[in-house]
Amino acid sequence: MKTNRQLIDKEFADAFNKCLRNGIRIYPVPTSNGTHKTKAKVKLIVDYGSKKVESSEVYTQEEAMTDKIVELYKHIAYQI
Repeated sequence: MKTNRQLIDKEFADAFNKCLRNGIRIYPVPTSNGTHKTKAKVKLIVDYGSKKVESSEVYTQEEAMTDKIVELYKHIAYQI
């Protein structure tokens, strides 16, 4: 499995910067309150500035969420 350091590479950095220049941000929003033992589950929001799209999947605040954010930035940057 990839570590976060392996995910944050030049390709991701370029995609991230391209998205930000075009007003696109991706961030998690909690679906519930976490407890002192567990982190809240989250949905991802893709914010295009004029429109926000919420993920249908719920993620834990672990590596799967980070993987998905990296994947989305790369995918969206490729389409711009």
